[in-house]
Amino acid sequence: MDFKMYEVRSDRDSILTNPPILKAYECPIQAGCSIAKTRMNILADNIGENISEKNRQYCEMTAVYWIWKNRKHDYVGIEHYRRHLLVTKDLLKENMDVIMPLPYMCYPNEKTQFLRFVSEDVLSALLDSLRKIHPQRYDTFVDILNGQYQYTYNMLCAKWDVFCDYCEWFFEISEYMENIGDYIPDIKNTRALSYVAEVLTNLYFMSHKNLNILHVGKEIYI
Repeated sequence: MDFKMYEVRSDRDSILTNPPILKAYECPIQAGCSIAKTRMNILADNIGENISEKNRQYCEMTAVYWIWKNRKHDYVGIEHYRRHLLVTKDLLKENMDVIMPLPYMCYPNEKTQFLRFVSEDVLSALLDSLRKIHPQRYDTFVDILNGQYQYTYNMLCAKWDVFCDYCEWFFEISEYMENIGDYIPDIKNTRALSYVAEVLTNLYFMSHKNLNILHVGKEIYI
């Protein structure tokens, strides 16, 4: 079984007092290489097909895009330099479609949590994009936004076909939001799309009831 967890790093990361020791199936990748002041001696997200130059808007999702367009594995996962998903090959033998961190409980709901980090204009742009691209599922997405549970940090491990479908779904919506960004400066000039990414990750996996999802813990390094 070809299994790879990509640990996303940045030249802006904090220095950890207890950095993780990577396992054989974990591979570090630097996100935002095209705009980085310092180049790390690890895999870069600015070779091949990439959106590395958009890292200030997308954060770790530029690495996700690169993996989608330039790699292929039976199972592939995303984790952060200081947050690791507790995944092992033994868990994958259970034929899970996706492994996700335990969902976070938002109060009073996910939409309110989202608005703690972005403007009302960004929320409106997200809702307009969902209504335009997925009108038949729009009500389902709104129900999830009004719920209390959210998958956070864009951390996951999935079968390759599930990962690709998720990426295609996500980037279609985010690119639509980029196209209307001229009217909403936060989309162009801030990391709003990285917060959008967390919401879209949650909407995708909460709405795909057909997927066999296993929840695991995560380890945080400081």
